[in-house]
Amino acid sequence: MKIHLLALTLLAPVAARAQAPVDSAAVEPPPAAVASITGREIGGHLQFLASDLMRGRDAASPEARLTAEYLASHLTAVGAEPLGDPGRGGRTFLQRFPLEVATPLSEGSGLTLTLAPDASKRVVACKLGVDYIYGPQGVAEGEVDAQVVFAGYGRHLPDQGIDDYAGLDVRNRFVLIYEGAPGNARSDPGEKRELAVARGALGLLVIPPPDVAGASRPLGSPSAYGFDRSQMTLGRPSSSIPTITLSSSIRDLLVSALQLGAGEEAAPMQFGSEFRARFAHAVKREPREDRNVIGFLPGSDPVKKNELVVFSAHYDHVGVDDKGEIHNGSDDNASGTSGLLEIAQAFAAAPRPARSVAFLWVSAEEKGLLGSKWFADHQALPEGGKIVADINLDMISRNDPTKIGATPSPSHPDYNTLVTDAAVAAQAEGLEILYDSDPYYGRTDSYNFAAKGIPVIFFFAGLHEDYHKPSDDVEKADLEKAARVARAAFRLGWKTAQAPEPPKKITAPPAANP
Repeated sequence: MKIHLLALTLLAPVAARAQAPVDSAAVEPPPAAVASITGREIGGHLQFLASDLMRGRDAASPEARLTAEYLASHLTAVGAEPLGDPGRGGRTFLQRFPLEVATPLSEGSGLTLTLAPDASKRVVACKLGVDYIYGPQGVAEGEVDAQVVFAGYGRHLPDQGIDDYAGLDVRNRFVLIYEGAPGNARSDPGEKRELAVARGALGLLVIPPPDVAGASRPLGSPSAYGFDRSQMTLGRPSSSIPTITLSSSIRDLLVSALQLGAGEEAAPMQFGSEFRARFAHAVKREPREDRNVIGFLPGSDPVKKNELVVFSAHYDHVGVDDKGEIHNGSDDNASGTSGLLEIAQAFAAAPRPARSVAFLWVSAEEKGLLGSKWFADHQALPEGGKIVADINLDMISRNDPTKIGATPSPSHPDYNTLVTDAAVAAQAEGLEILYDSDPYYGRTDSYNFAAKGIPVIFFFAGLHEDYHKPSDDVEKADLEKAARVARAAFRLGWKTAQAPEPPKKITAPPAANP
Protein backbone atom coordinates (compact mmCIF):
# COMPACT_ATOMS: atom_id res chain seq x y z
CA MET A 1 0.00 0.00 0.00
CA LYS A 2 2.78 2.44 0.91
CA ILE A 3 4.57 1.65 -2.35
CA HIS A 4 1.45 2.54 -4.34
CA LEU A 5 0.93 5.84 -2.54
CA LEU A 6 4.57 6.81 -3.05
CA ALA A 7 4.28 6.00 -6.76
CA LEU A 8 1.15 8.09 -7.05
CA THR A 9 2.82 11.02 -5.32
CA LEU A 10 5.75 10.88 -7.74
CA LEU A 11 3.35 11.11 -10.67
CA ALA A 12 2.11 14.58 -9.74
CA PRO A 13 5.06 16.48 -11.28
CA VAL A 14 4.69 14.40 -14.44
CA ALA A 15 1.07 15.46 -14.78
CA ALA A 16 2.02 19.08 -14.22
CA ARG A 17 4.46 18.94 -17.14
CA ALA A 18 1.87 17.48 -19.53
CA GLN A 19 -0.42 20.47 -20.01
CA ALA A 20 0.67 21.48 -23.51
CA PRO A 21 -1.70 20.61 -26.37
CA VAL A 22 -0.66 18.03 -28.91
CA ASP A 23 -0.42 18.63 -32.65
CA SER A 24 -4.03 18.47 -33.87
CA ALA A 25 -3.00 16.20 -36.74
CA ALA A 26 -1.37 13.58 -34.49
CA VAL A 27 -3.61 10.52 -34.27
CA GLU A 28 -0.83 8.22 -33.04
CA PRO A 29 -0.23 8.48 -29.29
CA PRO A 30 3.18 9.45 -27.91
CA PRO A 31 5.32 6.28 -27.71
CA ALA A 32 6.45 7.10 -24.18
CA ALA A 33 2.85 7.29 -22.99
CA VAL A 34 2.04 3.92 -24.54
CA ALA A 35 5.15 2.35 -23.02
CA SER A 36 4.25 3.67 -19.56
CA ILE A 37 1.44 1.09 -19.32
CA THR A 38 3.16 -2.02 -17.97
CA GLY A 39 2.23 -5.40 -16.61
CA ARG A 40 4.42 -4.76 -13.59
CA GLU A 41 2.42 -1.70 -12.56
CA ILE A 42 -0.91 -3.42 -13.25
CA GLY A 43 0.31 -6.26 -11.04
CA GLY A 44 1.10 -3.80 -8.28
CA HIS A 45 -2.46 -2.50 -8.28
CA LEU A 46 -3.85 -6.04 -8.43
CA GLN A 47 -1.83 -7.08 -5.39
CA PHE A 48 -3.76 -4.53 -3.36
CA LEU A 49 -7.20 -4.50 -5.00
CA ALA A 50 -7.51 -8.31 -5.14
CA SER A 51 -5.97 -9.00 -1.73
CA ASP A 52 -7.86 -10.69 1.11
CA LEU A 53 -7.71 -7.35 2.90
CA MET A 54 -10.30 -6.03 0.42
CA ARG A 55 -12.70 -8.93 1.12
CA GLY A 56 -13.98 -9.12 -2.44
CA ARG A 57 -14.94 -5.42 -2.77
CA ASP A 58 -18.66 -6.09 -2.38
CA ALA A 59 -20.87 -3.16 -3.38
CA ALA A 60 -21.57 -0.62 -0.61
CA SER A 61 -19.12 -2.39 1.74
CA PRO A 62 -16.35 -0.69 3.74
CA GLU A 63 -13.86 -2.30 1.35
CA ALA A 64 -15.68 -0.81 -1.65
CA ARG A 65 -15.36 2.60 -0.02
CA LEU A 66 -11.64 2.01 0.54
CA THR A 67 -11.29 1.04 -3.12
CA ALA A 68 -13.04 4.23 -4.20
CA GLU A 69 -10.67 6.31 -2.07
CA TYR A 70 -7.68 4.46 -3.57
CA LEU A 71 -8.87 5.29 -7.08
CA ALA A 72 -9.62 8.90 -6.18
CA SER A 73 -6.14 9.33 -4.68
CA HIS A 74 -4.63 8.13 -7.96
CA LEU A 75 -6.65 10.71 -9.91
CA THR A 76 -5.43 13.39 -7.52
CA ALA A 77 -1.82 12.32 -8.03
CA VAL A 78 -1.96 12.42 -11.84
CA GLY A 79 -3.55 15.87 -11.86
CA ALA A 80 -7.05 14.97 -13.06
CA GLU A 81 -9.93 17.32 -12.32
CA PRO A 82 -12.82 16.00 -10.19
CA LEU A 83 -16.35 15.59 -11.55
CA GLY A 84 -18.05 14.10 -8.51
CA ASP A 85 -20.17 15.51 -5.70
CA PRO A 86 -19.43 18.84 -4.01
CA GLY A 87 -17.06 18.74 -1.04
CA ARG A 88 -15.55 21.22 1.39
CA GLY A 89 -13.05 22.50 -1.17
CA GLY A 90 -15.10 22.09 -4.34
CA ARG A 91 -16.01 19.03 -6.36
CA THR A 92 -14.68 15.64 -5.31
CA PHE A 93 -13.90 12.52 -7.36
CA LEU A 94 -16.77 10.60 -5.72
CA GLN A 95 -20.32 10.39 -7.05
CA ARG A 96 -22.50 8.92 -4.31
CA PHE A 97 -25.66 7.04 -5.20
CA PRO A 98 -28.40 5.44 -3.09
CA LEU A 99 -29.02 1.72 -2.92
CA GLU A 100 -31.63 -0.43 -1.29
CA VAL A 101 -31.11 -3.94 0.06
CA ALA A 102 -34.31 -5.98 -0.21
CA THR A 103 -34.55 -9.35 1.49
CA PRO A 104 -37.44 -11.62 0.40
CA LEU A 105 -39.27 -13.24 3.29
CA SER A 106 -40.27 -16.84 2.65
CA GLU A 107 -43.31 -16.54 4.86
CA GLY A 108 -45.97 -14.70 2.89
CA SER A 109 -44.31 -15.17 -0.54
CA GLY A 110 -45.19 -17.54 -3.38
CA LEU A 111 -46.22 -18.01 -7.03
CA THR A 112 -49.04 -20.20 -8.36
CA LEU A 113 -49.97 -20.64 -12.03
CA THR A 114 -53.42 -21.93 -12.93
CA LEU A 115 -54.04 -23.35 -16.42
CA ALA A 116 -57.51 -24.12 -17.85
CA PRO A 117 -59.69 -23.64 -14.73
CA ASP A 118 -62.33 -26.21 -15.74
CA ALA A 119 -62.57 -29.99 -15.49
CA SER A 120 -58.94 -30.24 -16.64
CA LYS A 121 -57.78 -27.59 -14.20
CA ARG A 122 -54.03 -27.66 -13.58
CA VAL A 123 -52.41 -25.75 -10.75
CA VAL A 124 -48.63 -25.32 -10.71
CA ALA A 125 -47.17 -24.28 -7.35
CA CYS A 126 -43.77 -22.75 -8.17
CA LYS A 127 -40.81 -22.95 -5.81
CA LEU A 128 -38.68 -19.88 -5.23
CA GLY A 129 -35.16 -20.28 -6.63
CA VAL A 130 -36.03 -23.46 -8.49
CA ASP A 131 -39.06 -22.58 -10.61
CA TYR A 132 -38.86 -18.80 -10.37
CA ILE A 133 -36.80 -15.90 -9.13
CA TYR A 134 -37.80 -12.28 -8.78
CA GLY A 135 -36.51 -8.88 -7.84
CA PRO A 136 -38.27 -7.61 -4.71
CA GLN A 137 -36.91 -4.10 -5.04
CA GLY A 138 -39.26 -1.22 -5.79
CA VAL A 139 -42.37 -3.40 -5.57
CA ALA A 140 -45.07 -2.95 -2.97
CA GLU A 141 -45.68 -5.90 -0.68
CA GLY A 142 -48.94 -7.79 -1.04
CA GLU A 143 -50.68 -10.27 -3.32
CA VAL A 144 -51.62 -10.06 -7.00
CA ASP A 145 -54.08 -12.52 -8.55
CA ALA A 146 -54.86 -11.84 -12.21
CA GLN A 147 -55.28 -13.22 -15.71
CA VAL A 148 -52.20 -13.62 -17.93
CA VAL A 149 -51.67 -12.43 -21.53
CA PHE A 150 -48.72 -13.21 -23.83
CA ALA A 151 -46.90 -10.27 -25.47
CA GLY A 152 -44.07 -11.96 -27.37
CA TYR A 153 -40.81 -10.20 -26.48
CA GLY A 154 -42.62 -7.24 -24.89
CA ARG A 155 -41.41 -4.69 -27.46
CA HIS A 156 -42.86 -1.50 -28.89
CA LEU A 157 -40.62 -0.22 -31.70
CA PRO A 158 -42.79 1.84 -34.07
CA ASP A 159 -39.82 2.88 -36.23
CA GLN A 160 -39.26 -0.81 -36.99
CA GLY A 161 -42.93 -1.68 -37.33
CA ILE A 162 -42.83 -3.85 -34.19
CA ASP A 163 -45.55 -3.81 -31.53
CA ASP A 164 -45.81 -6.95 -29.42
CA TYR A 165 -48.73 -5.38 -27.56
CA ALA A 166 -50.86 -4.94 -30.68
CA GLY A 167 -54.47 -5.88 -29.97
CA LEU A 168 -53.80 -6.79 -26.34
CA ASP A 169 -55.58 -5.47 -23.28
CA VAL A 170 -53.03 -5.86 -20.48
CA ARG A 171 -54.70 -3.64 -17.89
CA ASN A 172 -54.83 -5.30 -14.48
CA ARG A 173 -53.20 -8.44 -15.89
CA PHE A 174 -49.86 -10.23 -15.79
CA VAL A 175 -47.89 -10.01 -19.05
CA LEU A 176 -45.92 -13.09 -20.11
CA ILE A 177 -42.92 -12.28 -22.33
CA TYR A 178 -39.71 -13.82 -23.61
CA GLU A 179 -36.43 -12.43 -22.31
CA GLY A 180 -34.10 -10.69 -24.76
CA ALA A 181 -34.98 -10.18 -28.42
CA PRO A 182 -34.65 -12.19 -31.63
CA GLY A 183 -31.14 -12.25 -33.10
CA ASN A 184 -28.62 -9.76 -31.73
CA ALA A 185 -31.14 -6.94 -31.23
CA ARG A 186 -30.54 -4.80 -28.14
CA SER A 187 -33.02 -5.45 -25.36
CA ASP A 188 -33.39 -3.54 -22.09
CA PRO A 189 -35.32 -5.34 -19.31
CA GLY A 190 -36.00 -1.99 -17.64
CA GLU A 191 -37.59 -0.62 -20.79
CA LYS A 192 -39.77 -3.71 -21.07
CA ARG A 193 -40.92 -3.27 -17.50
CA GLU A 194 -41.67 0.42 -18.01
CA LEU A 195 -43.62 -0.43 -21.16
CA ALA A 196 -45.77 -2.89 -19.22
CA VAL A 197 -46.27 -0.38 -16.41
CA ALA A 198 -47.39 2.30 -18.88
CA ARG A 199 -50.02 -0.08 -20.25
CA GLY A 200 -51.45 -0.85 -16.84
CA ALA A 201 -50.00 -4.33 -16.28
CA LEU A 202 -49.81 -5.71 -12.74
CA GLY A 203 -46.66 -7.77 -13.29
CA LEU A 204 -44.24 -9.38 -15.75
CA LEU A 205 -43.62 -13.10 -16.15
CA VAL A 206 -40.37 -13.60 -18.09
CA ILE A 207 -39.34 -16.88 -19.75
CA PRO A 208 -36.17 -17.78 -21.69
CA PRO A 209 -36.99 -18.12 -25.41
CA PRO A 210 -36.83 -21.66 -26.85
CA ASP A 211 -34.65 -20.51 -29.75
CA VAL A 212 -31.76 -19.29 -27.56
CA ALA A 213 -28.85 -21.69 -27.08
CA GLY A 214 -28.41 -22.66 -23.45
CA ALA A 215 -31.86 -21.46 -22.49
CA SER A 216 -32.62 -24.88 -21.01
CA ARG A 217 -30.44 -24.07 -18.02
CA PRO A 218 -32.12 -24.63 -14.63
CA LEU A 219 -32.36 -21.79 -12.18
CA GLY A 220 -30.55 -23.92 -9.62
CA SER A 221 -30.87 -23.58 -5.87
CA PRO A 222 -32.02 -20.33 -4.30
CA SER A 223 -28.63 -19.77 -2.65
CA ALA A 224 -26.84 -20.12 -6.01
CA TYR A 225 -28.66 -17.02 -7.19
CA GLY A 226 -28.92 -15.24 -3.86
CA PHE A 227 -32.70 -15.16 -4.06
CA ASP A 228 -33.14 -16.56 -0.58
CA ARG A 229 -30.97 -13.68 0.63
CA SER A 230 -30.71 -9.98 -0.04
CA GLN A 231 -30.89 -8.21 -3.38
CA MET A 232 -29.65 -4.73 -4.13
CA THR A 233 -31.09 -2.06 -6.37
CA LEU A 234 -30.94 1.67 -6.84
CA GLY A 235 -32.65 3.20 -3.84
CA ARG A 236 -35.04 5.56 -5.51
CA PRO A 237 -38.83 5.81 -5.60
CA SER A 238 -40.35 3.30 -8.00
CA SER A 239 -43.78 2.63 -9.42
CA SER A 240 -42.49 -0.71 -10.58
CA ILE A 241 -44.33 -3.99 -10.93
CA PRO A 242 -43.02 -7.43 -9.97
CA THR A 243 -40.75 -8.96 -12.62
CA ILE A 244 -40.73 -12.73 -12.19
CA THR A 245 -38.28 -14.88 -14.16
CA LEU A 246 -39.47 -18.45 -14.71
CA SER A 247 -37.26 -21.51 -15.16
CA SER A 248 -36.82 -23.31 -18.46
CA SER A 249 -38.91 -26.22 -17.16
CA ILE A 250 -41.84 -23.90 -16.48
CA ARG A 251 -41.14 -22.29 -19.86
CA ASP A 252 -41.44 -25.67 -21.55
CA LEU A 253 -44.71 -26.37 -19.79
CA LEU A 254 -46.22 -23.04 -20.86
CA VAL A 255 -44.97 -23.22 -24.45
CA SER A 256 -46.53 -26.66 -24.81
CA ALA A 257 -49.80 -25.96 -23.01
CA LEU A 258 -50.40 -22.56 -24.61
CA GLN A 259 -48.78 -23.19 -28.02
CA LEU A 260 -46.56 -20.12 -27.79
CA GLY A 261 -44.55 -19.12 -30.84
CA ALA A 262 -40.89 -18.08 -30.74
CA GLY A 263 -38.66 -15.59 -32.52
CA GLU A 264 -40.54 -13.40 -34.97
CA GLU A 265 -43.41 -15.92 -34.78
CA ALA A 266 -44.10 -15.02 -31.15
CA ALA A 267 -47.55 -13.53 -31.80
CA PRO A 268 -49.48 -11.82 -28.97
CA MET A 269 -52.16 -13.99 -27.34
CA GLN A 270 -55.06 -13.20 -25.01
CA PHE A 271 -56.12 -16.19 -22.89
CA GLY A 272 -59.09 -14.87 -20.94
CA SER A 273 -59.76 -16.74 -17.72
CA GLU A 274 -57.99 -19.94 -18.75
CA PHE A 275 -54.57 -18.77 -17.53
CA ARG A 276 -54.07 -17.00 -14.20
CA ALA A 277 -51.17 -16.23 -11.89
CA ARG A 278 -51.16 -15.49 -8.18
CA PHE A 279 -48.06 -13.87 -6.73
CA ALA A 280 -47.54 -13.03 -3.07
CA HIS A 281 -44.65 -10.81 -2.05
CA ALA A 282 -43.12 -10.01 1.35
CA VAL A 283 -39.78 -8.26 1.83
CA LYS A 284 -37.53 -6.45 4.30
CA ARG A 285 -35.84 -3.25 3.03
CA GLU A 286 -32.67 -1.45 4.16
CA PRO A 287 -31.00 1.69 2.67
CA ARG A 288 -27.34 1.70 1.57
CA GLU A 289 -24.96 4.08 -0.24
CA ASP A 290 -22.20 3.44 -2.76
CA ARG A 291 -19.77 5.49 -4.86
CA ASN A 292 -18.67 5.93 -8.44
CA VAL A 293 -15.28 7.57 -9.05
CA ILE A 294 -15.00 10.12 -11.86
CA GLY A 295 -12.33 12.58 -13.00
CA PHE A 296 -11.14 14.04 -16.28
CA LEU A 297 -8.33 15.75 -18.16
CA PRO A 298 -9.57 18.74 -20.20
CA GLY A 299 -8.98 18.69 -23.94
CA SER A 300 -6.84 21.27 -25.71
CA ASP A 301 -9.25 22.28 -28.48
CA PRO A 302 -11.53 25.18 -27.43
CA VAL A 303 -14.56 23.51 -29.06
CA LYS A 304 -13.83 19.80 -29.00
CA LYS A 305 -12.90 19.87 -25.32
CA ASN A 306 -16.65 19.83 -24.59
CA GLU A 307 -16.76 16.32 -26.08
CA LEU A 308 -15.67 13.66 -23.59
CA VAL A 309 -14.17 10.27 -24.36
CA VAL A 310 -14.99 8.15 -21.31
CA PHE A 311 -13.02 5.12 -20.14
CA SER A 312 -14.97 2.94 -17.72
CA ALA A 313 -14.51 -0.13 -15.53
CA HIS A 314 -16.36 -1.54 -12.54
CA TYR A 315 -14.33 -1.94 -9.37
CA ASP A 316 -16.76 -3.99 -7.27
CA HIS A 317 -16.91 -7.79 -7.03
CA VAL A 318 -19.09 -10.25 -5.09
CA GLY A 319 -17.52 -10.12 -1.63
CA VAL A 320 -17.55 -13.07 0.78
CA ASP A 321 -19.78 -16.12 0.26
CA ASP A 322 -21.89 -18.05 2.77
CA LYS A 323 -18.94 -20.33 3.55
CA GLY A 324 -16.78 -17.37 4.54
CA GLU A 325 -14.59 -17.67 1.45
CA ILE A 326 -13.34 -14.41 -0.05
CA HIS A 327 -13.92 -13.89 -3.77
CA ASN A 328 -10.97 -11.63 -4.60
CA GLY A 329 -12.06 -10.92 -8.17
CA SER A 330 -8.60 -10.41 -9.63
CA ASP A 331 -9.79 -10.75 -13.21
CA ASP A 332 -13.35 -9.60 -12.46
CA ASN A 333 -12.69 -6.76 -12.38
CA ALA A 334 -9.56 -5.68 -10.56
CA SER A 335 -7.87 -6.25 -13.93
CA GLY A 336 -9.97 -3.68 -15.79
CA THR A 337 -9.81 -1.33 -12.80
CA SER A 338 -6.00 -1.52 -12.77
CA GLY A 339 -5.78 -1.16 -16.54
CA LEU A 340 -7.80 2.03 -16.30
CA LEU A 341 -5.48 3.38 -13.59
CA GLU A 342 -2.60 2.88 -16.02
CA ILE A 343 -4.54 4.55 -18.86
CA ALA A 344 -5.24 7.60 -16.69
CA GLN A 345 -1.54 7.83 -15.82
CA ALA A 346 -0.57 7.59 -19.50
CA PHE A 347 -2.93 10.37 -20.57
CA ALA A 348 -1.78 12.57 -17.68
CA ALA A 349 1.87 12.23 -18.72
CA ALA A 350 1.18 13.05 -22.38
CA PRO A 351 0.31 16.30 -24.15
CA ARG A 352 -3.41 16.99 -24.10
CA PRO A 353 -5.44 15.72 -27.08
CA ALA A 354 -8.22 17.81 -28.60
CA ARG A 355 -11.13 16.22 -26.73
CA SER A 356 -11.41 15.79 -23.00
CA VAL A 357 -10.80 12.33 -21.56
CA ALA A 358 -12.69 11.07 -18.50
CA PHE A 359 -11.94 8.12 -16.22
CA LEU A 360 -14.92 6.44 -14.59
CA TRP A 361 -14.93 3.57 -12.13
CA VAL A 362 -18.40 2.38 -11.21
CA SER A 363 -19.63 0.15 -8.41
CA ALA A 364 -22.54 -2.28 -8.01
CA GLU A 365 -22.02 -3.75 -11.48
CA GLU A 366 -22.38 -7.20 -9.96
CA LYS A 367 -25.78 -6.18 -8.57
CA GLY A 368 -27.17 -5.32 -12.01
CA LEU A 369 -25.07 -2.50 -13.56
CA LEU A 370 -26.41 -0.13 -10.90
CA GLY A 371 -23.50 2.32 -10.63
CA SER A 372 -23.30 2.85 -14.38
CA LYS A 373 -27.09 3.14 -14.56
CA TRP A 374 -26.97 5.91 -11.96
CA PHE A 375 -24.13 7.67 -13.78
CA ALA A 376 -25.87 7.43 -17.16
CA ASP A 377 -28.99 8.96 -15.64
CA HIS A 378 -27.05 11.56 -13.60
CA GLN A 379 -24.06 12.37 -15.78
CA ALA A 380 -21.38 14.19 -13.80
CA LEU A 381 -19.72 16.30 -16.50
CA PRO A 382 -17.96 19.64 -16.85
CA GLU A 383 -20.21 22.52 -17.83
CA GLY A 384 -21.25 22.14 -21.46
CA GLY A 385 -19.78 18.65 -21.63
CA LYS A 386 -21.18 15.78 -23.69
CA ILE A 387 -20.07 12.13 -23.75
CA VAL A 388 -19.21 10.98 -27.29
CA ALA A 389 -17.76 7.53 -26.54
CA ASP A 390 -17.41 4.92 -23.81
CA ILE A 391 -14.50 2.45 -23.80
CA ASN A 392 -15.17 -0.23 -21.20
CA LEU A 393 -12.68 -2.70 -19.69
CA ASP A 394 -14.00 -5.78 -17.88
CA MET A 395 -12.01 -8.99 -17.25
CA ILE A 396 -8.90 -8.44 -19.39
CA SER A 397 -6.22 -10.65 -17.79
CA ARG A 398 -7.05 -14.25 -18.69
CA ASN A 399 -7.33 -16.73 -21.59
CA ASP A 400 -5.45 -16.59 -24.92
CA PRO A 401 -2.63 -14.00 -24.58
CA THR A 402 -2.93 -13.00 -28.24
CA LYS A 403 -6.71 -12.43 -28.40
CA ILE A 404 -9.27 -10.08 -26.85
CA GLY A 405 -13.03 -10.10 -27.23
CA ALA A 406 -14.96 -6.98 -28.20
CA THR A 407 -18.59 -6.00 -28.66
CA PRO A 408 -20.60 -4.69 -30.50
CA SER A 409 -19.59 -6.85 -33.45
CA PRO A 410 -20.03 -5.93 -37.12
CA SER A 411 -23.34 -7.83 -37.08
CA HIS A 412 -24.68 -5.98 -34.02
CA PRO A 413 -27.22 -3.13 -34.42
CA ASP A 414 -24.99 -0.82 -32.33
CA TYR A 415 -21.83 -1.45 -34.39
CA ASN A 416 -19.83 1.79 -34.63
CA THR A 417 -16.53 3.31 -35.70
CA LEU A 418 -14.93 2.65 -32.31
CA VAL A 419 -14.91 -1.03 -33.22
CA THR A 420 -13.18 -0.53 -36.56
CA ASP A 421 -10.56 1.71 -34.94
CA ALA A 422 -10.11 -0.82 -32.11
CA ALA A 423 -8.99 -3.48 -34.58
CA VAL A 424 -6.07 -1.28 -35.63
CA ALA A 425 -5.21 -0.37 -32.03
CA ALA A 426 -5.26 -4.02 -30.97
CA GLN A 427 -3.09 -5.08 -33.89
CA ALA A 428 -0.46 -2.56 -32.82
CA GLU A 429 -0.24 -4.46 -29.52
CA GLY A 430 -0.12 -7.91 -31.12
CA LEU A 431 -3.75 -8.67 -30.30
CA GLU A 432 -6.47 -10.10 -32.49
CA ILE A 433 -10.01 -8.98 -31.74
CA LEU A 434 -12.62 -11.72 -31.47
CA TYR A 435 -16.15 -10.59 -32.24
CA ASP A 436 -17.77 -13.23 -30.03
CA SER A 437 -18.86 -11.13 -27.07
CA ASP A 438 -22.27 -9.89 -28.27
CA PRO A 439 -24.10 -12.22 -25.83
CA TYR A 440 -22.53 -10.16 -23.02
CA TYR A 441 -23.42 -6.77 -24.52
CA GLY A 442 -26.32 -6.21 -22.13
CA ARG A 443 -24.38 -7.52 -19.13
CA THR A 444 -21.71 -4.85 -18.88
CA ASP A 445 -21.65 -1.20 -17.89
CA SER A 446 -21.20 0.10 -21.43
CA TYR A 447 -24.78 -0.99 -22.09
CA ASN A 448 -26.12 1.91 -20.01
CA PHE A 449 -24.18 4.34 -22.22
CA ALA A 450 -25.44 2.64 -25.39
CA ALA A 451 -28.99 3.02 -24.09
CA LYS A 452 -28.39 6.80 -24.19
CA GLY A 453 -27.29 6.63 -27.83
CA ILE A 454 -23.55 6.85 -27.05
CA PRO A 455 -21.16 4.74 -29.18
CA VAL A 456 -19.45 2.12 -27.00
CA ILE A 457 -16.94 -0.70 -27.12
CA PHE A 458 -16.47 -3.36 -24.45
CA PHE A 459 -13.13 -5.18 -24.16
CA PHE A 460 -13.59 -8.62 -22.59
CA ALA A 461 -11.17 -11.57 -22.51
CA GLY A 462 -13.92 -14.10 -21.82
CA LEU A 463 -15.13 -16.35 -19.03
CA HIS A 464 -12.98 -19.01 -17.36
CA GLU A 465 -13.18 -21.69 -14.70
CA ASP A 466 -12.49 -19.21 -11.88
CA TYR A 467 -15.32 -16.82 -12.83
CA HIS A 468 -17.15 -15.73 -9.64
CA LYS A 469 -15.20 -18.24 -7.57
CA PRO A 470 -12.78 -17.74 -4.66
CA SER A 471 -10.03 -18.99 -7.00
CA ASP A 472 -10.03 -15.81 -9.15
CA ASP A 473 -6.70 -14.71 -7.67
CA VAL A 474 -3.79 -12.52 -8.76
CA GLU A 475 -1.50 -15.52 -9.25
CA LYS A 476 -3.57 -16.57 -12.29
CA ALA A 477 -3.50 -13.16 -13.98
CA ASP A 478 -1.65 -12.72 -17.26
CA LEU A 479 -0.24 -9.30 -16.45
CA GLU A 480 1.33 -8.78 -19.86
CA LYS A 481 -1.96 -9.51 -21.60
CA ALA A 482 -3.74 -7.03 -19.33
CA ALA A 483 -1.10 -4.44 -20.22
CA ARG A 484 -1.49 -5.10 -23.95
CA VAL A 485 -5.26 -4.69 -23.71
CA ALA A 486 -4.86 -1.48 -21.69
CA ARG A 487 -2.36 -0.12 -24.22
CA ALA A 488 -4.72 -0.98 -27.09
CA ALA A 489 -7.55 0.81 -25.27
CA PHE A 490 -5.27 3.81 -24.69
CA ARG A 491 -4.38 3.92 -28.39
CA LEU A 492 -8.08 3.77 -29.27
CA GLY A 493 -8.96 6.50 -26.79
CA TRP A 494 -6.15 8.72 -28.04
CA LYS A 495 -7.26 8.39 -31.66
CA THR A 496 -10.87 9.03 -30.65
CA ALA A 497 -9.87 12.14 -28.71
CA GLN A 498 -7.88 13.44 -31.70
CA ALA A 499 -10.17 12.47 -34.60
CA PRO A 500 -11.81 15.21 -36.70
CA GLU A 501 -15.25 13.79 -35.88
CA PRO A 502 -16.54 11.83 -32.86
CA PRO A 503 -17.44 8.14 -33.20
CA LYS A 504 -20.64 7.29 -35.02
CA LYS A 505 -22.86 4.32 -35.61
CA ILE A 506 -22.30 2.27 -38.75
CA THR A 507 -25.78 1.66 -40.12
CA ALA A 508 -24.78 -0.86 -42.79
CA PRO A 509 -22.07 -3.06 -41.24
CA PRO A 510 -19.89 -5.09 -43.59
CA ALA A 511 -20.39 -8.82 -43.94
CA ALA A 512 -16.87 -9.61 -42.73
CA ASN A 513 -15.01 -8.47 -39.63
CA PRO A 514 -12.95 -5.27 -40.04
